[in-house]
Amino acid sequence: MSVRRRTWTTPKGVEKTAWVVDYTDATGKRRLKTFKLKKAADAFAATASVEVRDGVHVADSASVTVEAAGKLWIASATAAGLERSTIASYEQHLRLHMIPFIGATKISALTIPTVRAFEDQLRQAGRSSVMARRIIVSLGTLLADAQERGLTRRNIVRDMRGRRGGKTSARRSATKAV
Repeated sequence: MSVRRRTWTTPKGVEKTAWVVDYTDATGKRRLKTFKLKKAADAFAATASVEVRDGVHVADSASVTVEAAGKLWIASATAAGLERSTIASYEQHLRLHMIPFIGATKISALTIPTVRAFEDQLRQAGRSSVMARRIIVSLGTLLADAQERGLTRRNIVRDMRGRRGGKTSARRSATKAV
């Protein structure tokens, strides 16, 4: 794995520079990723080398969109013989909620802040808190399926912390008071 500086001249005669991380992924395919800052390139190189060594690295170019992963997820749920109502609710969550907001996003580009922003978008679009939570849970199962297929290295929804407050905090307060 190497981090190097690349310099080129545009057709208009402007000289530009960028930092390139050149590495071979777990499948043996050569990959290049370009960064504006050396610090970002070094950080990616450190992370990617560990992920490649562990065999969990998925290059951004090899990743699929949420919509494509969703279609695979629905097919997998159908093949597993899940209840028709469960598959229908999964399809509804995908078609009405996920695809319109984050369908074109690559699953490798999903981060905790993007999932939180998606949850906020759902609420702003008139979905109830309960429905938004159900959609996020469905997104988590979609990502779990994608992770099993090797399309993503981690399930971002599992990494999210639960909401603060709510019933658990009320129960904790009640037990401390006694």
